[in-house]
Amino acid sequence: MELQAVLAHDRALRRERVFRDPLNPLEVEDEHLLRYYRFPRREILWLCDELEPDIGRVTRRSHAVPTHTQVLTALRFYASGSFQSVVGDASGLSQSSVSRIIGKVTDALFSRARREIKMPRSAADIAATKHKFYQLSNFPNVIGAIDCTHIAIKAPQINEDVYVNRKQYHSLNIQVIANSDQVITSYSAKYPGSSHDSYIWRNSCVRRSFNRGEFGHSYLLGDSGYPLEPFLMTPIENPANPAEQRYNRSHMRTRVVVEQTFGTLKTRFRCLHRSGGALQYDPAHCGKIAVACMLLHNLCVRRGIPMQDAVEYHEEAHPPDIGNVNVGHGRVERQELIQQAFVL
Repeated sequence: MELQAVLAHDRALRRERVFRDPLNPLEVEDEHLLRYYRFPRREILWLCDELEPDIGRVTRRSHAVPTHTQVLTALRFYASGSFQSVVGDASGLSQSSVSRIIGKVTDALFSRARREIKMPRSAADIAATKHKFYQLSNFPNVIGAIDCTHIAIKAPQINEDVYVNRKQYHSLNIQVIANSDQVITSYSAKYPGSSHDSYIWRNSCVRRSFNRGEFGHSYLLGDSGYPLEPFLMTPIENPANPAEQRYNRSHMRTRVVVEQTFGTLKTRFRCLHRSGGALQYDPAHCGKIAVACMLLHNLCVRRGIPMQDAVEYHEEAHPPDIGNVNVGHGRVERQELIQQAFVL
Protein backbone atom coordinates (compact mmCIF):
# COMPACT_ATOMS: atom_id res chain seq x y z
CA MET A 1 0.00 0.00 0.00
CA GLU A 2 2.80 2.38 0.87
CA LEU A 3 4.44 1.72 -2.49
CA GLN A 4 1.17 2.44 -4.30
CA ALA A 5 0.81 5.70 -2.39
CA VAL A 6 4.36 6.74 -3.34
CA LEU A 7 3.75 5.94 -7.00
CA ALA A 8 0.46 7.87 -7.00
CA HIS A 9 2.19 10.85 -5.41
CA ASP A 10 4.96 10.68 -8.01
CA ARG A 11 2.44 10.60 -10.87
CA ALA A 12 0.72 13.65 -9.39
CA LEU A 13 4.01 15.51 -9.29
CA ARG A 14 4.72 14.57 -12.90
CA ARG A 15 1.32 15.96 -13.95
CA GLU A 16 2.26 19.24 -12.29
CA ARG A 17 5.51 19.50 -14.27
CA VAL A 18 3.72 20.65 -17.39
CA PHE A 19 5.57 23.75 -18.61
CA ARG A 20 3.58 26.92 -17.95
CA ASP A 21 4.40 29.31 -20.74
CA PRO A 22 5.00 32.96 -19.71
CA LEU A 23 5.56 33.99 -23.34
CA ASN A 24 2.78 34.37 -25.86
CA PRO A 25 3.56 36.39 -28.99
CA LEU A 26 -0.15 37.01 -29.57
CA GLU A 27 -0.30 39.05 -26.37
CA VAL A 28 2.82 41.19 -26.92
CA GLU A 29 3.02 44.39 -28.97
CA ASP A 30 5.10 44.41 -32.15
CA GLU A 31 7.27 47.22 -30.84
CA HIS A 32 8.35 45.08 -27.88
CA LEU A 33 8.89 42.02 -30.08
CA LEU A 34 11.03 44.01 -32.53
CA ARG A 35 13.17 45.49 -29.78
CA TYR A 36 13.87 42.28 -27.90
CA TYR A 37 13.38 39.55 -30.51
CA ARG A 38 14.03 41.44 -33.81
CA PHE A 39 10.84 40.21 -35.46
CA PRO A 40 7.19 41.33 -35.42
CA ARG A 41 4.37 38.98 -34.44
CA ARG A 42 3.49 37.78 -37.96
CA GLU A 43 7.09 36.81 -38.71
CA ILE A 44 7.53 35.02 -35.38
CA LEU A 45 4.40 32.99 -36.03
CA TRP A 46 5.66 32.21 -39.53
CA LEU A 47 9.01 31.07 -38.09
CA CYS A 48 7.17 28.86 -35.61
CA ASP A 49 5.25 27.18 -38.42
CA GLU A 50 8.45 26.67 -40.42
CA LEU A 51 10.45 25.23 -37.51
CA GLU A 52 7.67 23.20 -35.89
CA PRO A 53 8.61 19.93 -37.68
CA ASP A 54 12.19 20.24 -36.35
CA ILE A 55 11.72 21.50 -32.81
CA GLY A 56 8.12 20.73 -31.80
CA ARG A 57 7.53 17.52 -29.84
CA VAL A 58 5.70 16.02 -26.85
CA THR A 59 7.76 14.29 -24.18
CA ARG A 60 6.82 11.17 -22.23
CA ARG A 61 6.91 13.04 -18.94
CA SER A 62 5.01 16.15 -19.90
CA HIS A 63 4.26 18.55 -22.69
CA ALA A 64 7.42 19.96 -24.25
CA VAL A 65 8.22 23.66 -24.18
CA PRO A 66 5.91 25.19 -26.83
CA THR A 67 7.46 25.89 -30.21
CA HIS A 68 6.85 29.63 -29.97
CA THR A 69 8.62 29.77 -26.61
CA GLN A 70 11.60 27.91 -28.06
CA VAL A 71 11.75 30.30 -31.01
CA LEU A 72 11.44 33.39 -28.79
CA THR A 73 14.08 32.07 -26.40
CA ALA A 74 16.57 31.55 -29.22
CA LEU A 75 15.74 34.90 -30.81
CA ARG A 76 16.26 36.64 -27.47
CA PHE A 77 19.70 35.07 -27.19
CA TYR A 78 20.67 35.96 -30.76
CA ALA A 79 19.43 39.52 -30.29
CA SER A 80 21.11 40.19 -26.95
CA GLY A 81 24.05 37.84 -26.57
CA SER A 82 23.12 37.62 -22.88
CA PHE A 83 24.09 34.66 -20.73
CA GLN A 84 21.66 31.76 -20.92
CA SER A 85 20.53 32.28 -17.33
CA VAL A 86 19.50 35.86 -18.17
CA VAL A 87 17.60 34.70 -21.24
CA GLY A 88 15.94 32.02 -19.11
CA ASP A 89 14.67 34.62 -16.65
CA ALA A 90 12.54 36.14 -19.42
CA SER A 91 10.92 32.82 -20.27
CA GLY A 92 10.82 31.01 -16.93
CA LEU A 93 13.24 28.35 -18.13
CA SER A 94 16.32 26.91 -16.47
CA GLN A 95 19.78 27.54 -17.87
CA SER A 96 20.04 23.93 -19.03
CA SER A 97 16.69 24.19 -20.84
CA VAL A 98 17.76 27.43 -22.52
CA SER A 99 20.99 25.76 -23.65
CA ARG A 100 19.12 22.83 -25.19
CA ILE A 101 16.61 25.13 -26.88
CA ILE A 102 19.29 27.37 -28.40
CA GLY A 103 21.02 24.25 -29.69
CA LYS A 104 17.84 22.83 -31.25
CA VAL A 105 16.71 26.08 -32.87
CA THR A 106 20.22 26.82 -34.12
CA ASP A 107 20.51 23.38 -35.70
CA ALA A 108 17.15 23.83 -37.41
CA LEU A 109 18.09 27.26 -38.79
CA PHE A 110 21.54 26.06 -39.82
CA SER A 111 20.02 23.21 -41.84
CA ARG A 112 17.75 25.68 -43.64
CA ALA A 113 20.65 28.07 -44.27
CA ARG A 114 22.64 25.37 -46.04
CA ARG A 115 19.78 25.07 -48.52
CA GLU A 116 18.69 28.69 -48.78
CA ILE A 117 21.85 30.83 -48.66
CA LYS A 118 23.25 30.53 -52.17
CA MET A 119 24.86 32.47 -54.99
CA PRO A 120 22.82 33.43 -58.06
CA ARG A 121 23.07 30.59 -60.56
CA SER A 122 20.57 31.08 -63.37
CA ALA A 123 21.36 33.50 -66.18
CA ALA A 124 18.36 35.63 -65.17
CA ASP A 125 19.41 35.82 -61.51
CA ILE A 126 23.01 36.66 -62.41
CA ALA A 127 21.90 39.39 -64.81
CA ALA A 128 19.53 40.88 -62.23
CA THR A 129 22.26 40.86 -59.57
CA LYS A 130 24.72 42.60 -61.92
CA HIS A 131 22.14 45.24 -62.81
CA LYS A 132 21.44 46.12 -59.17
CA PHE A 133 25.15 46.34 -58.38
CA TYR A 134 25.74 48.55 -61.43
CA GLN A 135 23.15 51.00 -60.16
CA LEU A 136 25.24 51.63 -57.03
CA SER A 137 28.27 53.17 -58.77
CA ASN A 138 28.49 51.99 -62.38
CA PHE A 139 30.77 49.03 -61.75
CA PRO A 140 29.89 46.34 -64.33
CA ASN A 141 29.45 42.57 -63.99
CA VAL A 142 29.50 42.39 -60.19
CA ILE A 143 27.61 39.51 -58.54
CA GLY A 144 28.93 39.91 -55.00
CA ALA A 145 31.07 41.82 -52.52
CA ILE A 146 33.31 39.66 -50.33
CA ASP A 147 34.92 40.22 -46.95
CA CYS A 148 35.65 38.54 -43.62
CA THR A 149 34.69 39.48 -40.08
CA HIS A 150 35.68 38.12 -36.68
CA ILE A 151 33.20 36.62 -34.21
CA ALA A 152 34.49 36.41 -30.63
CA ILE A 153 34.36 32.97 -29.00
CA LYS A 154 35.56 31.50 -25.73
CA ALA A 155 39.02 29.89 -25.74
CA PRO A 156 38.60 26.36 -27.16
CA GLN A 157 40.12 23.40 -25.37
CA ILE A 158 41.67 22.00 -28.56
CA ASN A 159 44.13 24.01 -30.70
CA GLU A 160 43.43 27.10 -28.60
CA ASP A 161 46.34 29.09 -30.08
CA VAL A 162 45.08 29.02 -33.69
CA TYR A 163 41.88 30.81 -32.67
CA VAL A 164 43.79 33.88 -31.42
CA ASN A 165 43.46 36.58 -34.08
CA ARG A 166 45.80 39.49 -34.76
CA LYS A 167 43.90 41.61 -32.22
CA GLN A 168 44.72 38.99 -29.60
CA TYR A 169 41.29 37.58 -28.81
CA HIS A 170 39.80 34.20 -29.70
CA SER A 171 37.54 34.24 -32.72
CA LEU A 172 36.23 32.63 -35.86
CA ASN A 173 37.12 34.44 -39.08
CA ILE A 174 33.92 34.28 -41.12
CA GLN A 175 33.83 34.92 -44.86
CA VAL A 176 30.68 36.42 -46.37
CA ILE A 177 29.56 37.39 -49.85
CA ALA A 178 26.68 39.87 -50.00
CA ASN A 179 24.59 41.29 -52.82
CA SER A 180 23.62 44.92 -53.33
CA ASP A 181 20.62 44.58 -51.00
CA GLN A 182 22.83 43.28 -48.14
CA VAL A 183 21.45 39.77 -48.58
CA ILE A 184 24.12 37.19 -47.73
CA THR A 185 24.59 34.81 -50.67
CA SER A 186 27.58 32.78 -49.46
CA TYR A 187 29.42 32.11 -46.20
CA SER A 188 32.25 30.14 -44.68
CA ALA A 189 32.09 29.91 -40.89
CA LYS A 190 34.62 27.23 -39.95
CA TYR A 191 38.03 28.91 -39.91
CA PRO A 192 39.88 30.01 -36.74
CA GLY A 193 40.72 33.62 -36.06
CA SER A 194 44.35 33.32 -37.12
CA SER A 195 43.35 32.38 -40.69
CA HIS A 196 44.06 35.07 -43.27
CA ASP A 197 41.16 36.24 -45.44
CA SER A 198 42.96 35.17 -48.60
CA TYR A 199 43.55 31.66 -47.22
CA ILE A 200 39.83 31.21 -46.54
CA TRP A 201 39.02 32.46 -50.03
CA ARG A 202 41.54 30.17 -51.75
CA ASN A 203 39.99 27.16 -50.05
CA SER A 204 36.37 28.14 -50.67
CA CYS A 205 33.89 26.29 -52.85
CA VAL A 206 32.82 29.60 -54.43
CA ARG A 207 36.33 30.18 -55.77
CA ARG A 208 36.29 26.70 -57.28
CA SER A 209 32.97 27.55 -58.93
CA PHE A 210 34.48 30.71 -60.43
CA ASN A 211 37.48 28.73 -61.69
CA ARG A 212 35.09 26.32 -63.41
CA GLY A 213 33.38 29.26 -65.12
CA GLU A 214 30.02 28.66 -63.46
CA PHE A 215 29.25 32.38 -63.13
CA GLY A 216 30.33 33.41 -66.63
CA HIS A 217 32.00 36.81 -66.99
CA SER A 218 31.31 37.98 -63.45
CA TYR A 219 33.27 39.62 -60.64
CA LEU A 220 33.46 39.65 -56.91
CA LEU A 221 34.81 42.81 -55.27
CA GLY A 222 37.24 42.46 -52.39
CA ASP A 223 39.59 44.70 -50.44
CA SER A 224 43.39 44.50 -50.38
CA GLY A 225 43.19 41.46 -48.09
CA TYR A 226 42.25 39.41 -51.17
CA PRO A 227 44.28 38.32 -54.19
CA LEU A 228 43.73 40.05 -57.51
CA GLU A 229 42.27 37.40 -59.82
CA PRO A 230 40.38 37.49 -63.13
CA PHE A 231 37.09 37.10 -61.22
CA LEU A 232 38.07 38.96 -58.02
CA MET A 233 38.73 42.68 -58.44
CA THR A 234 40.68 44.53 -55.73
CA PRO A 235 41.61 48.22 -55.39
CA ILE A 236 44.63 49.72 -57.12
CA GLU A 237 47.15 50.60 -54.44
CA ASN A 238 48.55 53.70 -56.20
CA PRO A 239 46.23 54.84 -59.02
CA ALA A 240 48.28 56.47 -61.74
CA ASN A 241 45.61 58.22 -63.82
CA PRO A 242 42.01 59.50 -63.66
CA ALA A 243 40.59 56.24 -65.02
CA GLU A 244 42.24 54.24 -62.24
CA GLN A 245 40.98 56.76 -59.71
CA ARG A 246 37.45 56.36 -61.03
CA TYR A 247 37.86 52.61 -60.85
CA ASN A 248 38.91 52.84 -57.18
CA ARG A 249 36.01 55.15 -56.28
CA SER A 250 33.47 52.93 -57.98
CA HIS A 251 35.02 49.83 -56.41
CA MET A 252 34.87 51.34 -52.92
CA ARG A 253 31.28 52.58 -53.26
CA THR A 254 30.14 49.21 -54.59
CA ARG A 255 32.10 46.93 -52.27
CA VAL A 256 30.99 48.83 -49.16
CA VAL A 257 27.72 46.86 -49.14
CA VAL A 258 29.46 43.91 -47.50
CA GLU A 259 30.79 46.12 -44.69
CA GLN A 260 27.29 47.54 -44.26
CA THR A 261 25.98 43.98 -44.17
CA PHE A 262 28.30 43.16 -41.26
CA GLY A 263 27.17 46.31 -39.46
CA THR A 264 23.50 45.42 -39.87
CA LEU A 265 24.03 41.74 -38.98
CA LYS A 266 25.97 42.44 -35.79
CA THR A 267 23.74 45.30 -34.67
CA ARG A 268 20.61 43.22 -35.09
CA PHE A 269 22.10 40.07 -33.55
CA ARG A 270 24.33 41.22 -30.71
CA CYS A 271 25.51 37.70 -29.92
CA LEU A 272 27.88 38.19 -32.89
CA HIS A 273 29.10 41.58 -31.67
CA ARG A 274 31.93 41.83 -29.15
CA SER A 275 29.73 44.03 -26.95
CA GLY A 276 27.57 40.93 -26.44
CA GLY A 277 30.59 39.07 -25.12
CA ALA A 278 32.21 35.96 -26.58
CA LEU A 279 30.03 33.03 -27.66
CA GLN A 280 30.33 30.37 -24.93
CA TYR A 281 30.32 27.30 -27.17
CA ASP A 282 32.80 25.15 -29.04
CA PRO A 283 33.93 26.60 -32.39
CA ALA A 284 31.70 24.36 -34.53
CA HIS A 285 28.56 25.41 -32.65
CA CYS A 286 29.64 29.07 -32.71
CA GLY A 287 29.87 28.79 -36.49
CA LYS A 288 26.33 27.36 -36.60
CA ILE A 289 25.03 30.25 -34.48
CA ALA A 290 26.64 32.74 -36.87
CA VAL A 291 25.05 31.00 -39.87
CA ALA A 292 21.65 30.87 -38.14
CA CYS A 293 21.87 34.63 -37.60
CA MET A 294 22.79 35.12 -41.28
CA LEU A 295 19.65 33.26 -42.32
CA LEU A 296 17.54 35.41 -39.99
CA HIS A 297 19.31 38.53 -41.29
CA ASN A 298 18.36 37.61 -44.86
CA LEU A 299 14.76 37.10 -43.76
CA CYS A 300 14.73 40.56 -42.18
CA VAL A 301 16.17 42.19 -45.32
CA ARG A 302 13.86 40.43 -47.75
CA ARG A 303 10.74 41.13 -45.69
CA GLY A 304 11.66 44.72 -44.89
CA ILE A 305 11.72 44.26 -41.11
CA PRO A 306 12.94 47.55 -39.60
CA MET A 307 15.94 47.98 -37.34
CA GLN A 308 15.21 49.28 -33.85
CA ASP A 309 18.80 50.39 -33.22
CA ALA A 310 21.16 52.59 -35.21
CA VAL A 311 23.50 50.42 -37.27
CA GLU A 312 27.05 50.33 -35.96
CA TYR A 313 29.25 50.32 -39.03
CA HIS A 314 32.98 49.91 -38.52
CA GLU A 315 35.15 48.85 -41.42
CA GLU A 316 37.75 46.34 -40.31
CA ALA A 317 41.31 46.84 -41.54
CA HIS A 318 42.70 43.72 -43.18
CA PRO A 319 46.38 43.00 -43.83
CA PRO A 320 47.20 42.85 -47.55
CA ASP A 321 47.26 39.55 -49.36
CA ILE A 322 50.63 37.99 -50.08
CA GLY A 323 51.50 35.43 -52.72
CA ASN A 324 48.80 36.30 -55.26
CA VAL A 325 48.64 33.18 -57.41
CA ASN A 326 46.75 34.77 -60.34
CA VAL A 327 47.99 38.33 -60.02
CA GLY A 328 49.24 38.41 -63.63
CA HIS A 329 45.95 37.28 -65.17
CA GLY A 330 44.05 39.41 -62.68
CA ARG A 331 46.03 42.52 -63.57
CA VAL A 332 45.34 42.00 -67.28
CA GLU A 333 41.61 41.58 -66.59
CA ARG A 334 41.54 44.66 -64.37
CA GLN A 335 43.30 46.85 -66.95
CA GLU A 336 40.88 45.72 -69.66
CA LEU A 337 37.97 46.51 -67.34
CA ILE A 338 39.36 50.00 -66.64
CA GLN A 339 39.80 50.68 -70.36
CA GLN A 340 36.26 49.54 -71.16
CA ALA A 341 34.34 51.04 -68.23
CA PHE A 342 36.32 53.85 -66.62
CA VAL A 343 38.15 55.70 -69.42
CA LEU A 344 36.07 58.71 -70.44
